[in-house]
Amino acid sequence: MIEKLKKIKDKIDLTMVGIFTFALSIIGNIQSVYAVDKIEGGNITIDSLGTIIKNLATKIQVFGIVVSFIALVVFVIQFIIGDDETKQRRKKTILYTLGGVALLILVPSIINFVIDTLK
Repeated sequence: MIEKLKKIKDKIDLTMVGIFTFALSIIGNIQSVYAVDKIEGGNITIDSLGTIIKNLATKIQVFGIVVSFIALVVFVIQFIIGDDETKQRRKKTILYTLGGVALLILVPSIINFVIDTLK
């Protein structure tokens, strides 16, 4: 069992997983933009800017949580397989990743607070 997990760990390159996920998210969100639409819709208010920021934050939040989940899986596998020194490092890494997920969950609340303060 441990040998199989080591082989899986060796095959998984976290950087490549992150790049692949990022590329898929970009490809999935491509929309046609025409200059005429931009010229006609030139009225930008605080409300519309807030909506844009909220939409962007939501996409970043979803991307971050997906990457964090993948990272947690890899780190837990490394924690299970590793020796004592590796386990101590991975334990800290897992805690930092969970802290990052907590911040990602709080992002909409922080943005809403800032936008409401600016109104």
